Amino acid sequence: MKKAVIVILSLVLLIGVSSSAYAHPGRLDKNGGHNCSAKSKQKGLCTGYHYHKKKK
Repeated sequence: MKKAVIVILSLVLLIGVSSSAYAHPGRLDKNGGHNCSAKSKQKGLCTGYHYHKKKK
């Protein structure tokens, strides 16, 4: 019983502190952005050049 509680708490902790991943279809340039693909534009996901990383 104690082992199950420890495993569950470990999984909750692992999921809680894992980092987010930001999906994008291609490589990023030196500014952390790129142009949208035609497929992404058709889906309405973006309209052109955009950034994936916050500028400092």
